[in-house]
Amino acid sequence: MAQWSRIPELDGLRGFAILLVIFYHYTNSSPLTQSNGFAFYIQRAAGPGWSGVDLFFVLSGFLIGGLLIDARGSQSFFSTFYIRRFFRIIPIYYSWILLYIALVVTVGAAIQARSFSGKAPPNGFAIYTHFLFIQNVVPFNFAAMPGIWESWFNHLWSLAVEEQFYLIAPMMIAWLTPRRLRATLVAIVCCAPIFRTALFFHVQKLDIDRIMPSRADALALGMLAAIAWRSPKSRLWLTTNIRLLYASAGLLFSGYGLLCWYGPGSNSLALNCFGFTWIGIFYVLLLLIGLAGSNGWFACGMRMAWLREIGRVSYCMYIIHLVVAMSLYFLLLHKPPEIATLPGACVAAVAVVVTYLVARVSWILLEHPLVQIGHRFKYLASPAEEVAQLATELDG
Repeated sequence: MAQWSRIPELDGLRGFAILLVIFYHYTNSSPLTQSNGFAFYIQRAAGPGWSGVDLFFVLSGFLIGGLLIDARGSQSFFSTFYIRRFFRIIPIYYSWILLYIALVVTVGAAIQARSFSGKAPPNGFAIYTHFLFIQNVVPFNFAAMPGIWESWFNHLWSLAVEEQFYLIAPMMIAWLTPRRLRATLVAIVCCAPIFRTALFFHVQKLDIDRIMPSRADALALGMLAAIAWRSPKSRLWLTTNIRLLYASAGLLFSGYGLLCWYGPGSNSLALNCFGFTWIGIFYVLLLLIGLAGSNGWFACGMRMAWLREIGRVSYCMYIIHLVVAMSLYFLLLHKPPEIATLPGACVAAVAVVVTYLVARVSWILLEHPLVQIGHRFKYLASPAEEVAQLATELDG
């Protein structure tokens, strides 16, 4: 089977993605400040940070899609993939859900009194949908339950999108020819904006931007990038046209900035019509620049050790960062998150450090050992590959 070593630039991109998300959540979870205040401009500058989720989707499409493409034809194609995904995703995710349930059952009244909302944290169907990764298709107003509940679960819809993608992508790669796979991925990219626009005008009770078909274009773009990078001809073109990639990324970034400044919410028509796809293409270009321009300033920045380290522990950081911030604001300031004051901004900075430290401990004690267990399961060579290997050994 073809084997690809870990790519440091992509670890850095993952770190960049989680920092975007945290910057957005830590600044925009507090009320919008006055338009003439410094904090207002910080909040607006952090506005595009929600798109860090789209970067995660592009990276998942590239890395997971690429891994599956490499393993195509393996006798253990499906079993190995899902066993590895289980050990990487499920333990910490389920632990997070179970911890919430345990806290609600044992100290629910105390949580209610200290959650800044005065409302009891729910512990019913809306919680249990997370075990099946279907929370993104079950209508529920997370914003109506502020405090610990919203902080614990509101952002986990993106994990449901990725898990649903993990169910479909292996079948596409295993059952479609390479040509039909490329055509299908292009069709997904083209159809996703049409799908989002139709839902925008006709569906009111569903978060359009949180369901998998609405964000499938970013995942499909990542898979297309993985296919292109594995083609010697395409890779040569990318490496010899790096300036064109930079120029294209700059053009897309300009439009991306205008889109996020004038329509910062993810529920705007512009974003649903073409914006998400625009952002996905921009992030694909960043990914390809990091790979093709390995000596350039962007790739060097993505290889910085501290950024790669954050990328390594980004999964846990993503899950816990909102609850860490909410808890610290209560313990240190006894009020909800806000960044308009110096103490509030300092607590946000402390929350970033605490989030990283907790995620680092989780990586050392839980996640990394489990990943190693998952990687004990190898992709077995197909019968044709075994025959080829045997012939090579006999010739030698």
